[in-house]
Amino acid sequence: MWIRSIHGAISVVHATQSPDHLFIKAKNKAELSRLFDEHRIMVDEGDQLKYGISICKQEFADTLIKMIKEIDYYDFNLEILKLNSHLNSSMA
Repeated sequence: MWIRSIHGAISVVHATQSPDHLFIKAKNKAELSRLFDEHRIMVDEGDQLKYGISICKQEFADTLIKMIKEIDYYDFNLEILKLNSHLNSSMA
């Protein structure tokens, strides 16, 4: 499944090593770092979504609940534009 949020876009799939784990992947590290401990993020240079993290289903469910509780905007696309504008102005 794909999830798109103000933190970025992530892919969620079943982790092969354990039935109670998921593997979360993203194109860039920042998208995962906003949600999870950076030290747990793995890199696979051979994958288009080269950054990933293995996580138990319950921890990911808790993360989703937290993300839902943080929603305080009325227009998702406008919020993304604001965040991008803020990021671009802080980099200048």
